[in-house]
Amino acid sequence: MGDRYTVGFTGFDEADNEERRIWLYSHWGGSDRHAEIARAIDAAKPRWSDPTYATRIAISNIVGEQWKNETGFGIEAGPRCLTSVEYGAILVDWFAKTVTEYAYLRGEELGEVVNEWPLDGFLSQYLVTV
Repeated sequence: MGDRYTVGFTGFDEADNEERRIWLYSHWGGSDRHAEIARAIDAAKPRWSDPTYATRIAISNIVGEQWKNETGFGIEAGPRCLTSVEYGAILVDWFAKTVTEYAYLRGEELGEVVNEWPLDGFLSQYLVTV
């Protein structure tokens, strides 16, 4: 068994005026997902206005030293993440500067909104400082 969660990040293709989403699936850490995602968003703060870099920084911070491992994380693109998880999906929207948590339904659109925060509000609530 794992402690799976997914987190998505928005991007935007100006050429076709379409929102893009990339999803990171983590096999572990679901019970600590809010703090882990807050740490990643905080690391990306200098690039919040540049979704491409902000997403790379956030994903790199979540994956950490585990990039070389064969298992543990997956990445997919699309409107939703189809990987089965124990928790609802969390979507970071760099344009709206929000974090939205959804009730997740496998194979369907994202479920109901469970909670939504401005980026700074999410950090205020979940960023663990040592």
